[in-house]
Amino acid sequence: MNTDLPAALGGTPVRGTQQYPRWPQWDEAERAGLNAVLDSGSWWSGDGAYATTFARDFAHYHNARFGLALTNGTHTLEAAMVACEIGEGDEVIVPALTFVASAGAVLAVNATPVIVDIETETLCIDIDKAEAAITDRTKAILGVYVAGAPPDLDRLIELCARKGIRLIEDCAHAHGTVWRGQGAGSFGSFGSFSFQSSKLMTAGEGGALICNDETLRARAESYINCGRSEDGHWYHHPNLGSNLRMTEWQGAVLSSQLARFPSQNSIRNANAIRLSAALAEIPGLSAQPRDPRMDSQGNYCFVWHYDRESFAGLSLRSFELAMEQEGIPLGVSYPSLNTLEVFRTANFGPRLRNSAPTTDYAALHLPIAEHAATSTVWMEHRVLLGTHEDVLDVAIAAARIQRNAAQLTKLGAT
Repeated sequence: MNTDLPAALGGTPVRGTQQYPRWPQWDEAERAGLNAVLDSGSWWSGDGAYATTFARDFAHYHNARFGLALTNGTHTLEAAMVACEIGEGDEVIVPALTFVASAGAVLAVNATPVIVDIETETLCIDIDKAEAAITDRTKAILGVYVAGAPPDLDRLIELCARKGIRLIEDCAHAHGTVWRGQGAGSFGSFGSFSFQSSKLMTAGEGGALICNDETLRARAESYINCGRSEDGHWYHHPNLGSNLRMTEWQGAVLSSQLARFPSQNSIRNANAIRLSAALAEIPGLSAQPRDPRMDSQGNYCFVWHYDRESFAGLSLRSFELAMEQEGIPLGVSYPSLNTLEVFRTANFGPRLRNSAPTTDYAALHLPIAEHAATSTVWMEHRVLLGTHEDVLDVAIAAARIQRNAAQLTKLGAT
């Protein structure tokens, strides 16, 4: 009997009945917090303290002065745009490999997203291409952290300062990422975080904005609180705003998640480094590189590059299916923004009616991002919460698939 056969060819899965740690994780701390909110009768943040306290503590954890608690990580970006006075006629430079909300928030304030390509290895925004895209209409660059890895912040900060434009950090993947001793989100005008269910900390939904500038904080706070001012009466609305407030329920859960997070982040980092080394031993696989200026990576997911030619031409999707059959839980890459139907058809609804986009998105070709979307493997972060042996099973499964890649390719591996 050939015990080296992968599960896709009838062999025994590497993981078998073993399960990776569940996500989300919770214990009696979350339960106690929820009961405390229930018993208090103060279920919204205006009457309670959980949401505001969590936002403050989360900001301090990332070395920022101020934190605001919001409904989700899409609204955080929108509020940041409003507070930075970005609007009609303005442009914001956005990397191609990111969730649609990164560009959608730009459209939400009636500004134009200018989509640029990414770096081949890190998958983060290409700084040279970002600089080349700057015009007299450019108001900001959205620095997206991909799988917790930051763009080259040294260069990006210098570029924004030299050009007099805003840096808004999209840190939806980057809870716990540290660059040169300073937390993600504390470098630019704002850092935007998500607490949606797949994220490294979660209350099902939720978001946080962090910043160091009092004026920006006040503008953002007014926008998320129906345009109110802090020194005005309840029905005083000097600004146009929206209701984007986090509930006390979410604040209670996230306070417990934050208390647990440093330990989880340490485990994920150690295991990510181990797995990167193990994958490097397999021809055709290489993990997203870890910049030496980064002290800690949030690891929203673990990403590695896949060369199908080193696997006898096995397609990425077939490789992913074979890995999943081995018991390795995987996600999928974002498509490049320019390939999404909403951009190819410019189906922006009421947005940009009086200010036509400066880019013909349908004609836009961003080869690195488009290739990355079809040649990178995205693995769920809960795998990194396992033991050393649990994590190395990922490399064992990949090596087994490679040894049988020719047969898998011949059979279609599905």
